[in-house]
Amino acid sequence: MADLLVVGGGIVGLLSALEFTDRGFRVTVIDAPARFPPASWAGGGILSPLYAWRYPDAMNLLTVDAPERYRNLIARLRGQAGLVDEDLNESGLWVAVEAEQERANAMAWARRWRLPCSAERLSQRMPEATDRDGVWFPSLGNLRNPRILKALRAWLSARGVGFEAIPAVSVLPRAGGGAAVALADGRKCQASRVLISAGMWSPRLLSPLGLDLPLFPSKGEMLLYQLAPGRVPTVLLTEQGYLIPRADGAVLAGSTLKDGDDSQYPTVSGRWALEKMAASLLPALAGERPVSHWAGVRPGCARDWPYLGEVPGVPGVYAALGHYRNGLVSAPASAALLAALMSGEQPHLDPALYALPSSSS
Repeated sequence: MADLLVVGGGIVGLLSALEFTDRGFRVTVIDAPARFPPASWAGGGILSPLYAWRYPDAMNLLTVDAPERYRNLIARLRGQAGLVDEDLNESGLWVAVEAEQERANAMAWARRWRLPCSAERLSQRMPEATDRDGVWFPSLGNLRNPRILKALRAWLSARGVGFEAIPAVSVLPRAGGGAAVALADGRKCQASRVLISAGMWSPRLLSPLGLDLPLFPSKGEMLLYQLAPGRVPTVLLTEQGYLIPRADGAVLAGSTLKDGDDSQYPTVSGRWALEKMAASLLPALAGERPVSHWAGVRPGCARDWPYLGEVPGVPGVYAALGHYRNGLVSAPASAALLAALMSGEQPHLDPALYALPSSSS
């Protein structure tokens, strides 16, 4: 019997399992990625919310130190499943901001959160791109998210974390706290602490427990181009989409956004839209053929920051819900907060900011 069951093997679930393994807990992760792929496999890995100054403090508190947290994590996991330092590409982030007042807002936000920032036209960063006004954040960049997930699974497996590759079908609270999790093959796993972090599939497990939150699926599609290393020197973000460079010359173009859609297949219309967006940022891409095209489903949420905490009325059962487009960047701090709450420690952030509301509130 495990001390902790984690339902969902995306980035929040795996980092939570890591936090508890470090505390000496026996952990089992229930995850069936072939049937229920986590959104963190499909995303681009930008280590900042998109237009971060538009978000409330509750989100910025979870994300502002993400580059440092991932730098430390990669140093720890280096070599696992092929993970290398360059999988954290500290390329910087250039954001298109046309209005002078919003550029001022972005720079004021950066000063408040102690991030270097300057107003720069895109031609100063990348002469062959379509020029426009914007702001430059040199300390931000991107993470090669599939590789960090593979490295985490390898590290956890080597240290005794169990992985059940069977879907969870229900959560059955126990009288003494915690729950039994019923699996699709008829078995049950139980523990005194259970964390539900199954992305867009979490509501179907939690709704029977009386939890009703403004959550929804949100489909996104991505393209991958292969260019010469350094051809796209920085993350380029606009209102229409973004380009994300990897250290080896791979460049991601994303992302479509279709709230309410839980389908997981790429579409012709999505590809056309992304090819048009990519060429509008870097005209040379009009002559390049994407080498890959995929889709994922984000755990959408009607508010701009996630729910993290104990399920009201169900002692020992916790949830991480609604990370939407910011799961990867907010995952390390989310996992640290959850682990502290679930092990009786003092959290580094005010848990009231993220608490799940009771059904009567």
